Amino acid sequence: MPNDIHQFLQRYRDAFNALDGAAVARLYAIPSGIAQDRQYTHWSSFEPIRSNMEALCEQYRQRGYVRADFEPGAFVPQGDDHAVVDLKWTIEWSTGADPWKFGTTYNLVRTDTGWRVLLCTAYSEARLHRARGG
Repeated sequence: MPNDIHQFLQRYRDAFNALDGAAVARLYAIPSGIAQDRQYTHWSSFEPIRSNMEALCEQYRQRGYVRADFEPGAFVPQGDDHAVVDLKWTIEWSTGADPWKFGTTYNLVRTDTGWRVLLCTAYSEARLHRARGG
């Protein structure tokens, strides 16, 4: 994985570790979207991205979020301006609960302001929310 993409993903993780939903949202392309639970949500402007990420950060805060980290998985370069990366996430909780371990795939696009998430495919985190009453 190229260093600039790895640095982008670290900024993404750091925004979540600060529980700063607006900062997370600024790392998404406009338009962009998320696929999860057999559904696709399309965001055509910044505001719904920000609202979604702030709500997610609030859920994490209420659950006792401490921090997240990732291990890079598969990486597929797609020319100079696109890439797909799969990350294996671990979230630690202050409650003593077992860490969450799940995967998420990101379709990235290079913009005038750097790399951004074009599509987030949250393919396993939702089951953790359901299993733990979230």
